[in-house]
Amino acid sequence: QNKDKTMAFVVETAHTYDPDPSHSEQVTALALALFDGLHVLHGYKSGERRLLEIAGRLHDIGWSRVVSGKHHKLSSEMIRELDIPGLDDDERLTCALIARYHTKALPDPSRHGRFASLDPGKRELVEWLAGILRVADGLDCNHTSPIKRLSCTVGDKTVTIYLKCSDGCQLEIERSRQKQELLLKKTDRKIVYRC
Repeated sequence: QNKDKTMAFVVETAHTYDPDPSHSEQVTALALALFDGLHVLHGYKSGERRLLEIAGRLHDIGWSRVVSGKHHKLSSEMIRELDIPGLDDDERLTCALIARYHTKALPDPSRHGRFASLDPGKRELVEWLAGILRVADGLDCNHTSPIKRLSCTVGDKTVTIYLKCSDGCQLEIERSRQKQELLLKKTDRKIVYRC
C-alpha cells in the first residue's frame, strides 16, 4: 500500500516538473532491466531497486528550474525538498544523489560534501545506481525511445548488454559508452553492447 502511494506521488511529481516524462520513464525501464541483469554483481534487492526507480523517474525534474544548464544539481535539490511518502531522510538523500550523478561529474567524497556524509555502504549503493542510471540515460540520449528491450549477461571479464532496437541505435550506444565510466568501475568488467 505504502509503495503504491510512493510511486503514485513520484509519477505525479515527474509529470508536473519534468518537461519530457516519457524520456524518464524509458530511462527508468532501461535502468531497472540493467539493475536486474547485473544482480549477480551488486546483490541489491527490491528496496534498492525501488530507490533506482524513484531516482530514474525524477532525474530530470531540475529542467523545470534550469537557468544555466545544471539540471542534475537542481533535480537533486528538488528531490531533497520533496516530501515523498514512504521514504525516510536517508532514502531521499540517496535518491537525490543518484539523480545528481546521472550526468556530468562522478561521485567524489573529496569534493562533494553530501556524498562524503554517507557511510561507505551507502556510497557504494549511490555509485552502483548512478552508474546504471548514467548508461540508461545515454541509451535514450535523443529522447526517442528507440530501444524496445534490454537484457544483459555477466561473464568473468565482460558485461554484455543486448539491445532490441526499432532501428539502428549506434548513437545511443556511443553516448552510453561516453557515460559508462562509473559502471565500468563498479562491474570491474569490459562493457560490450549488442543490438
